Amino acid sequence: MKRFLILLISALLSITLFAACSAPSQESAEPSPAESASASDPDSASEPASASASASPSEQPAVSGEERQASLEQKAEELVSLMRAGDFDAAASQFNEQMAAVLSAEALKESWDSTVLPLGAYIRTLSVDSVLDGENCLVSVIDEYEGNGILVQISFDDAAAVQGMWLTYQDISAVTGDTPSVPEGVIEEEITVTGDPAYPLSGTLTLPQGTDKPPVVILVQGSGASDRNETITGNTPFRDIAWGLAEQGIASIRYDKRYYTYPEAASDPAAVTIEDEVLEDVDAAIALAEADSRLDADRIYVLGHSLGGMLTPAIAADHPELAGIISMAGSLRRLWEISYDQNMAAAEAARPSLSEEEQFLLNLQLAQVEADTAALNDLSASGQLADLDTLPEDITPETLLLGLPVTYWSSLERYAGMNFIDEITMPILILQGDADFQVYADVDYPLWQEALDGRSNVVFRLYEGLNHLMMPTQGRQDTSEYAVKSQVDGQVIADIAAFIAFPLA
Repeated sequence: MKRFLILLISALLSITLFAACSAPSQESAEPSPAESASASDPDSASEPASASASASPSEQPAVSGEERQASLEQKAEELVSLMRAGDFDAAASQFNEQMAAVLSAEALKESWDSTVLPLGAYIRTLSVDSVLDGENCLVSVIDEYEGNGILVQISFDDAAAVQGMWLTYQDISAVTGDTPSVPEGVIEEEITVTGDPAYPLSGTLTLPQGTDKPPVVILVQGSGASDRNETITGNTPFRDIAWGLAEQGIASIRYDKRYYTYPEAASDPAAVTIEDEVLEDVDAAIALAEADSRLDADRIYVLGHSLGGMLTPAIAADHPELAGIISMAGSLRRLWEISYDQNMAAAEAARPSLSEEEQFLLNLQLAQVEADTAALNDLSASGQLADLDTLPEDITPETLLLGLPVTYWSSLERYAGMNFIDEITMPILILQGDADFQVYADVDYPLWQEALDGRSNVVFRLYEGLNHLMMPTQGRQDTSEYAVKSQVDGQVIADIAAFIAFPLA
């Protein structure tokens, strides 16, 4: 049965296929929450042609682990080749009973085509590796395409039948080591951002060579655990921006997020707040910029993307010394409102291909989303969400709403942009792509315009054909939109540079 992926908070950045077994353990894959199923019964294997021609199990020649891995690696590579060639019936014929029950050849084709076809032509297979786990074997095949890479992970049971399959976009440069060189005239050095002494973060200071005391931009990521480049399926929007700004005489600071570096720090969800996740480290990055004598301490800007953009009004209120803030694909709406819209859009897109049973399960999930969203709206309207001491009796700080504890929603409520936007007097730049399916050009962008109407300290920029990453759209309304490796549009970087070079009065 298909699994429904409700988009809570952050977009899914891997494409998960199907599993009738435990999920792969590799960090590179985001496995589905599919149910476990036992491996195929060895007794179901075909009988030998004659009793005299077969040996008892104790007489079977021993097969080493290395030999089994090599055989299954070859089988996995052949299976991926079948899918590349469009022979999904032959591919599906290799599934075990449990896998065949959850995935038809038709569904396999639909998922493969929607994931892989946007990447263009196949170039080569880069690697085939495997890991043995008892009687099971997980094989990873990495293919390079024109637009990006694909990691196909195939789990085989003890009878060498396929019991699980996962697809993930793969950054090819991470495999080949062929990373782009720092542009001429740009200098980068490692820094450490320490918002909490227990969690020092690695980062990068990017400097324009030969520029005395340049202005500096602090780059703040969106939701989820992400690295300093905000890497998404091989796309690196923050590196693009940092290098592009340096080429125009502007420095920048970017750093790995706390829960990217220390995922164990988020092991207790009820203890996670937006202060821990984002704001403490933003404070530290600003302090680092202020203390660096090579930078102009009077021209420090903060650029936030997505969730980071939503937080820029709060950051500005906490740091009136900033020269300005930049919201890139951010919103003044509450995060759960955006999550609700994403859920509804994903559900409607999925409905045409669902069976009656799947429709029923989807409706159950959506009913829970509706109930959780209504609860958050009520708590926000009453003021109880911002003050945990005033919560109603049936809701505790640990209560999960939309998959996250009330403590986290409470911290977001305290730092909601609408709480601060009226008091911000420093220059503001609002950037939005009209092809963004996560933050909407027809809802979120006009909300900024309405809130800042008549203000002389704001510049608005709406870009035709750009998506949530400020990259050219692939015309898709799901996370496969980010499958093709691209770059932040040059006009976006030019507009940021102009905003900094010519500050508003």
